[in-house]
Amino acid sequence: MALWLTSLCLCGSVACTRKPETPPPLTPQVSGTLAIAGLSAPVRVVRDHWGVPHIYAQSAGDLFAAQGFVQAEDRLFQMDLWRRSAQGRLSQVLGPNFIERDAMTRRVQYRGDLESEWASYGSDTHAIAAAFVRGINAWVTLARERRPEAFVVAGWSPEFWTATDVLNRTDAFVESGDAVDEVRRARLSDVVADAIRRVGTAPFLVSLAAPVVESGHTESKAADRGHAGDLDVRAGVASDRVRRQPIHADGYVSAARGAALVFREAHPAFDNPARRYLVHLHAPGWNVIGATRPWLPGVAIGHNDRVAWAMTPFTADTEDMYVEPLHAATRTLVDDVIVVKGREKPFAFVSEYGPHGVIVASDRQQNQAFAVRWSGTEPGAAPELAALALDRTENWTGFRAALARWKMPARQVVYADVDGNVGVQTAALIPIRRGGEWRGWIAPEDLPHAFNPPSGSVIVGVDASPSPRADAGLVLFAHVLGITDAARRRFDVGPLAAPGGDDSPVHGSLDPKQWDRSRAMVAPGESASPGSPHVRDLAQLWSEGRDIPLPFTDAEVASNAASTLMLVPKP
Repeated sequence: MALWLTSLCLCGSVACTRKPETPPPLTPQVSGTLAIAGLSAPVRVVRDHWGVPHIYAQSAGDLFAAQGFVQAEDRLFQMDLWRRSAQGRLSQVLGPNFIERDAMTRRVQYRGDLESEWASYGSDTHAIAAAFVRGINAWVTLARERRPEAFVVAGWSPEFWTATDVLNRTDAFVESGDAVDEVRRARLSDVVADAIRRVGTAPFLVSLAAPVVESGHTESKAADRGHAGDLDVRAGVASDRVRRQPIHADGYVSAARGAALVFREAHPAFDNPARRYLVHLHAPGWNVIGATRPWLPGVAIGHNDRVAWAMTPFTADTEDMYVEPLHAATRTLVDDVIVVKGREKPFAFVSEYGPHGVIVASDRQQNQAFAVRWSGTEPGAAPELAALALDRTENWTGFRAALARWKMPARQVVYADVDGNVGVQTAALIPIRRGGEWRGWIAPEDLPHAFNPPSGSVIVGVDASPSPRADAGLVLFAHVLGITDAARRRFDVGPLAAPGGDDSPVHGSLDPKQWDRSRAMVAPGESASPGSPHVRDLAQLWSEGRDIPLPFTDAEVASNAASTLMLVPKP
């Protein structure tokens, strides 16, 4: 008996000194019931066979809280990296390489009155944004306790969001771009252009914080694909046969009376995850489906039960360059600091603003300062946030009134409705100039527009039916974490064969005659969680030239349901 007791004690001693096992990374829950903070009543989330969530709520507040939660489930690392990038906080997690980039990015943000800012988008936009980030934060709470795989590999934890995070200007500034052209036309120093180009430059990693745990899924192996042949990605550089950018990268929208609205979104690169996310929102006063940015509430391209819309970039002169005295008396100085990974002390810098806008560079020898004035610093210019007003429009008159709230980025927006009407309206905040100074804004009704033109159709952008290419080659949807062999195999999607014709990863057709016949594509997939089947399923369909349906009616959503998650209020 004594011997048995001794053995038992020894075993107990070993057990006591063993380190507790690290819980597995957090992954999305797509079925069952989950209690989360920020809800007032249950919300039903039906995911279809392609991973698209159809969200049914009893109030707008719960609808957008659920949208924030669901999009964070699928795309939190992408959302977190976007926010750090757009706010000029990459140095905090990526180190000193990004200090100058972060400083310049911060200088172009909105600095005005927040009450005027929120009111510009609509009376309920602030409440919608607050609900949306409540949902994001419900997932962030879980993700901080058990970090999802991407955060473990990258080496940081997600942070909580605030409603003002959706008011960022960086994406719109990058798309505006004509200040660089003015630098060239005025033959100013390349230093000025380089300073402007620092705003919003893409993040990159040079190392990973943790080893990548590879699963049995090896999508990147040529033997599994049957397409890649002698592709070599071992050194981190794909062969010449692999394309990183679409051949047909221009945007296009067409709508004809009695026909479907067809769109292809301008897309500079094949990214994983995609910069769009498909979602269906259903609550009292809301029934809209389409594509959004993962970090924004609502739908930016899509349809409700009456109206469909899509858009293409529009070249608008929204920026001017000014040369001013270096030490103007009207200059405003703003002190700021940047937290830098690996440094004990933050980096301190000063932003300067003159009567014509932000100072982006200076020439002390010539006593000159170079300022950029941009209409995106006015209230209401956060990119795509005004789409919330479009989501509830019912006719052309209401649509144009809602689109008057859209200031950035400049777009030509095509309209179609269930009565067979089509139209197009330009949306942008463009200054009126007199003597080199800004004297007001071009009214929305004075911007180019048309309704039911004699031709019976509206076409903007570049032809969406490019000639098929036999040599379309292979495409890699690259992930920012894909910097080692193991990480590429885990996080990249592809390479896989590109379709021979339209190779934009974001496109679709919206049919006002029967909404359930609408189709779309957002490749490579809805999810960014490596273990999810919806990371790469849409990429394979895209490769085959196929789209997915967008179920809209309750019956069609039910017939295409793959899983149902009930979100309930947390006690």
